[in-house]
Amino acid sequence: MLSIVQANEPQDSPAKLKVDKRMLKNFVKSLIIPGWGQWENGNKTRGILYLTAELAGIYGYQSNYSAGADKEVEFKLFGDEYWSYDRWSSTNTGETACGGNLRTHQMPTFTDGNNIEQPIKDHHFYENISKYPEFVCGWDDIAQVDDDDLTPHKLTYVEMRTHSNELYRNAQLAGTLIMVNHLISAFDAALGTDMTSFESSSFTGKLYINPLNVVRGISMEVTF
Repeated sequence: MLSIVQANEPQDSPAKLKVDKRMLKNFVKSLIIPGWGQWENGNKTRGILYLTAELAGIYGYQSNYSAGADKEVEFKLFGDEYWSYDRWSSTNTGETACGGNLRTHQMPTFTDGNNIEQPIKDHHFYENISKYPEFVCGWDDIAQVDDDDLTPHKLTYVEMRTHSNELYRNAQLAGTLIMVNHLISAFDAALGTDMTSFESSSFTGKLYINPLNVVRGISMEVTF
Protein backbone atom coordinates (compact mmCIF):
# COMPACT_ATOMS: atom_id res chain seq x y z
CA MET A 1 0.00 0.00 0.00
CA LEU A 2 1.28 3.47 -0.90
CA SER A 3 0.64 6.34 1.49
CA ILE A 4 1.77 9.96 1.42
CA VAL A 5 2.32 12.03 4.56
CA GLN A 6 2.50 15.79 4.07
CA ALA A 7 4.03 17.99 6.75
CA ASN A 8 4.64 21.68 7.45
CA GLU A 9 1.84 22.80 5.13
CA PRO A 10 -1.93 23.04 5.73
CA GLN A 11 -4.10 20.65 3.73
CA ASP A 12 -5.75 23.55 1.89
CA SER A 13 -2.40 24.94 0.67
CA PRO A 14 -1.17 22.77 -2.20
CA ALA A 15 2.30 23.06 -3.66
CA LYS A 16 2.67 26.05 -5.94
CA LEU A 17 3.02 25.14 -9.55
CA LYS A 18 2.97 27.63 -12.39
CA VAL A 19 2.44 25.98 -15.76
CA ASP A 20 4.01 27.76 -18.69
CA LYS A 21 1.49 28.60 -21.41
CA ARG A 22 3.90 27.25 -24.02
CA MET A 23 3.49 23.80 -22.51
CA LEU A 24 -0.26 23.87 -23.12
CA LYS A 25 0.17 25.40 -26.59
CA ASN A 26 2.62 22.71 -27.65
CA PHE A 27 0.36 20.04 -26.21
CA VAL A 28 -2.59 21.30 -28.27
CA LYS A 29 -0.51 21.74 -31.41
CA SER A 30 0.73 18.14 -31.37
CA LEU A 31 -2.72 16.91 -30.41
CA ILE A 32 -4.00 18.47 -33.64
CA ILE A 33 -1.03 17.65 -35.87
CA PRO A 34 1.48 15.18 -34.39
CA GLY A 35 5.00 16.64 -34.50
CA TRP A 36 3.89 20.27 -34.61
CA GLY A 37 4.67 20.88 -30.93
CA GLN A 38 8.02 19.12 -31.22
CA TRP A 39 8.90 21.33 -34.19
CA GLU A 40 8.05 24.42 -32.13
CA ASN A 41 10.30 23.10 -29.34
CA GLY A 42 13.18 22.78 -31.78
CA ASN A 43 13.01 18.97 -31.77
CA LYS A 44 12.60 18.80 -35.52
CA THR A 45 13.72 15.19 -35.89
CA ARG A 46 11.10 14.01 -33.40
CA GLY A 47 8.54 16.21 -35.10
CA ILE A 48 9.25 14.62 -38.46
CA LEU A 49 8.99 11.14 -36.94
CA TYR A 50 5.58 11.83 -35.40
CA LEU A 51 4.32 13.41 -38.62
CA THR A 52 5.62 10.46 -40.65
CA ALA A 53 3.82 8.06 -38.32
CA GLU A 54 0.64 10.12 -38.78
CA LEU A 55 0.86 10.00 -42.58
CA ALA A 56 1.59 6.27 -42.52
CA GLY A 57 -1.41 5.71 -40.26
CA ILE A 58 -3.70 7.73 -42.53
CA TYR A 59 -2.48 5.82 -45.56
CA GLY A 60 -2.96 2.50 -43.77
CA TYR A 61 -6.49 3.43 -42.74
CA GLN A 62 -7.60 4.72 -46.13
CA SER A 63 -6.05 1.91 -48.17
CA ASN A 64 -7.42 -0.86 -45.95
CA TYR A 65 -10.86 0.71 -45.59
CA SER A 66 -11.15 1.29 -49.33
CA ALA A 67 -10.02 -2.26 -50.11
CA GLY A 68 -12.42 -3.63 -47.50
CA ALA A 69 -15.32 -1.68 -49.00
CA ASP A 70 -14.46 -2.98 -52.48
CA LYS A 71 -14.36 -6.55 -51.19
CA GLU A 72 -17.68 -6.00 -49.41
CA VAL A 73 -19.33 -4.99 -52.67
CA GLU A 74 -17.71 -8.00 -54.33
CA PHE A 75 -18.91 -10.61 -51.84
CA LYS A 76 -22.41 -9.12 -51.72
CA LEU A 77 -22.73 -9.31 -55.50
CA PHE A 78 -21.43 -12.88 -55.35
CA GLY A 79 -24.00 -13.79 -52.70
CA ASP A 80 -26.84 -12.17 -54.64
CA GLU A 81 -25.85 -14.19 -57.70
CA TYR A 82 -25.48 -17.62 -56.15
CA TRP A 83 -27.82 -17.58 -53.13
CA SER A 84 -31.55 -17.50 -53.80
CA TYR A 85 -34.40 -16.89 -51.36
CA ASP A 86 -36.77 -18.77 -53.65
CA ARG A 87 -34.42 -21.78 -53.65
CA TRP A 88 -34.27 -21.66 -49.88
CA SER A 89 -38.11 -21.50 -50.00
CA SER A 90 -39.23 -20.21 -46.65
CA THR A 91 -42.82 -20.97 -45.62
CA ASN A 92 -45.14 -19.78 -42.88
CA THR A 93 -44.56 -23.03 -41.01
CA GLY A 94 -40.83 -22.41 -40.78
CA GLU A 95 -40.02 -25.19 -43.24
CA THR A 96 -37.18 -24.58 -45.68
CA ALA A 97 -35.33 -26.61 -48.26
CA CYS A 98 -33.03 -27.52 -45.38
CA GLY A 99 -35.93 -28.91 -43.37
CA GLY A 100 -37.63 -27.77 -40.19
CA ASN A 101 -36.33 -26.89 -36.73
CA LEU A 102 -33.35 -25.07 -38.19
CA ARG A 103 -34.57 -21.50 -37.78
CA THR A 104 -32.22 -20.36 -35.01
CA HIS A 105 -31.77 -17.12 -36.96
CA GLN A 106 -34.59 -15.33 -38.72
CA MET A 107 -34.59 -14.15 -42.33
CA PRO A 108 -36.41 -10.78 -42.27
CA THR A 109 -38.47 -10.19 -45.41
CA PHE A 110 -40.68 -7.60 -47.08
CA THR A 111 -43.34 -7.76 -49.77
CA ASP A 112 -42.42 -6.02 -53.01
CA GLY A 113 -44.70 -4.23 -55.45
CA ASN A 114 -45.65 -7.52 -57.09
CA ASN A 115 -46.75 -8.93 -53.75
CA ILE A 116 -43.74 -11.26 -53.70
CA GLU A 117 -41.86 -11.89 -50.49
CA GLN A 118 -38.21 -10.83 -50.67
CA PRO A 119 -35.41 -10.91 -48.09
CA ILE A 120 -34.16 -7.68 -46.54
CA LYS A 121 -30.56 -7.63 -47.69
CA ASP A 122 -28.93 -5.91 -44.76
CA HIS A 123 -25.82 -6.82 -42.76
CA HIS A 124 -27.65 -9.70 -41.06
CA PHE A 125 -28.71 -11.22 -44.37
CA TYR A 126 -25.15 -11.46 -45.70
CA GLU A 127 -23.97 -12.76 -42.34
CA ASN A 128 -26.72 -15.39 -42.19
CA ILE A 129 -25.98 -16.97 -45.56
CA SER A 130 -22.32 -17.10 -44.61
CA LYS A 131 -22.42 -18.53 -41.10
CA TYR A 132 -25.54 -20.55 -40.33
CA PRO A 133 -26.42 -24.03 -41.67
CA GLU A 134 -30.16 -23.31 -41.94
CA PHE A 135 -29.43 -21.09 -44.94
CA VAL A 136 -27.08 -23.40 -46.84
CA CYS A 137 -29.87 -24.74 -49.05
CA GLY A 138 -30.17 -21.37 -50.73
CA TRP A 139 -26.84 -21.86 -52.52
CA ASP A 140 -27.17 -23.03 -56.10
CA ASP A 141 -24.48 -25.73 -55.95
CA ILE A 142 -25.40 -27.49 -52.73
CA ALA A 143 -24.83 -31.25 -52.63
CA GLN A 144 -25.01 -33.92 -49.95
CA VAL A 145 -21.75 -35.77 -49.30
CA ASP A 146 -21.79 -38.19 -46.35
CA ASP A 147 -24.56 -36.17 -44.72
CA ASP A 148 -22.48 -32.99 -44.93
CA ASP A 149 -23.54 -29.96 -46.87
CA LEU A 150 -21.03 -29.14 -49.57
CA THR A 151 -21.25 -25.95 -51.59
CA PRO A 152 -18.10 -24.51 -53.19
CA HIS A 153 -19.88 -21.21 -53.80
CA LYS A 154 -20.53 -20.80 -50.08
CA LEU A 155 -16.90 -21.56 -49.28
CA THR A 156 -15.78 -18.94 -51.82
CA TYR A 157 -18.26 -16.48 -50.36
CA VAL A 158 -16.99 -17.08 -46.82
CA GLU A 159 -13.40 -16.48 -47.95
CA MET A 160 -14.38 -13.23 -49.68
CA ARG A 161 -16.34 -11.97 -46.68
CA THR A 162 -13.57 -12.94 -44.27
CA HIS A 163 -11.02 -11.04 -46.37
CA SER A 164 -13.24 -7.95 -46.36
CA ASN A 165 -13.64 -8.10 -42.58
CA GLU A 166 -9.88 -8.48 -42.13
CA LEU A 167 -9.27 -5.34 -44.19
CA TYR A 168 -11.83 -3.45 -42.11
CA ARG A 169 -10.11 -4.63 -38.92
CA ASN A 170 -6.76 -3.46 -40.29
CA ALA A 171 -8.31 -0.06 -40.99
CA GLN A 172 -9.70 0.06 -37.46
CA LEU A 173 -6.27 -0.78 -36.05
CA ALA A 174 -4.68 1.96 -38.15
CA GLY A 175 -7.29 4.41 -36.86
CA THR A 176 -6.50 3.44 -33.27
CA LEU A 177 -2.77 3.92 -33.89
CA ILE A 178 -3.48 7.37 -35.34
CA MET A 179 -5.25 8.42 -32.13
CA VAL A 180 -2.48 6.96 -29.97
CA ASN A 181 0.12 8.83 -32.04
CA HIS A 182 -1.77 12.09 -31.44
CA LEU A 183 -1.82 11.54 -27.68
CA ILE A 184 1.79 10.44 -27.35
CA SER A 185 2.97 13.31 -29.52
CA ALA A 186 0.94 15.81 -27.48
CA PHE A 187 2.33 14.69 -24.13
CA ASP A 188 5.84 14.44 -25.56
CA ALA A 189 5.59 18.00 -26.88
CA ALA A 190 4.34 19.28 -23.52
CA LEU A 191 7.07 17.55 -21.55
CA GLY A 192 9.68 18.69 -24.06
CA THR A 193 8.86 22.34 -23.45
CA ASP A 194 11.64 24.38 -21.82
CA MET A 195 11.24 23.63 -18.10
CA THR A 196 13.24 26.66 -16.89
CA SER A 197 10.08 28.76 -16.80
CA PHE A 198 8.39 26.52 -14.24
CA GLU A 199 8.11 27.53 -10.59
CA SER A 200 7.49 25.02 -7.85
CA SER A 201 8.03 24.98 -4.13
CA SER A 202 10.96 22.98 -2.80
CA PHE A 203 10.27 19.66 -1.15
CA THR A 204 12.00 16.67 0.35
CA GLY A 205 10.81 13.12 0.37
CA LYS A 206 11.54 9.78 1.97
CA LEU A 207 10.53 6.32 0.81
CA TYR A 208 10.02 3.55 3.36
CA ILE A 209 9.85 -0.14 2.46
CA ASN A 210 8.78 -2.73 5.04
CA PRO A 211 8.41 -6.21 3.55
CA LEU A 212 7.01 -7.52 6.84
CA ASN A 213 4.01 -5.20 6.76
CA VAL A 214 1.45 -6.31 4.21
CA VAL A 215 -0.90 -3.36 4.68
CA ARG A 216 1.71 -0.59 4.75
CA GLY A 217 4.62 -2.29 3.07
CA ILE A 218 5.50 0.82 1.07
CA SER A 219 4.99 4.36 2.32
CA MET A 220 6.25 7.78 1.23
CA GLU A 221 6.71 10.92 3.27
CA VAL A 222 6.80 14.21 1.39
CA THR A 223 7.56 17.49 3.17
CA PHE A 224 6.89 20.84 1.53
